Amino acid sequence: MRVFFDASVIIAALLSPSGGSSQLLKYVKLGKITGITSQTVIEEILEEDKFSRIKKSKREIEQFIAESRLIVRKPISAGEIEPYQGLVDIEDAHLIAGANLTRCRYLVTLDKKHLLRPDVQKKFLPLKIISPGQLLEELV
Repeated sequence: MRVFFDASVIIAALLSPSGGSSQLLKYVKLGKITGITSQTVIEEILEEDKFSRIKKSKREIEQFIAESRLIVRKPISAGEIEPYQGLVDIEDAHLIAGANLTRCRYLVTLDKKHLLRPDVQKKFLPLKIISPGQLLEELV
């Protein structure tokens, strides 16, 4: 099962070792799911406003990601994002592009405002845009 991880899920795992996001990353580490993200997502995590809330050094964050065994794809280019412009919030188009380019079945996110809405979810089928909790339910 190939799962594309949004920055929100990786940040949640960094902040809460016992939450659903952390549980998903444990499944990645154990090889139960194939976790994929992109360098674009990693750069988003390391942006100053998000980075300061995590209260870990850039080195600690990078080490956490490396140890998670997530596969990190090269940055998503503007050309790769273009087909999704106007279909989803421009800030999130790279996630849909990344999930589709890496042939993921799932995009896991905590973004209720822009991605976890039924109208957005329907636009990108067969890609399933779901929360960590929903994915954990599917895995059990």
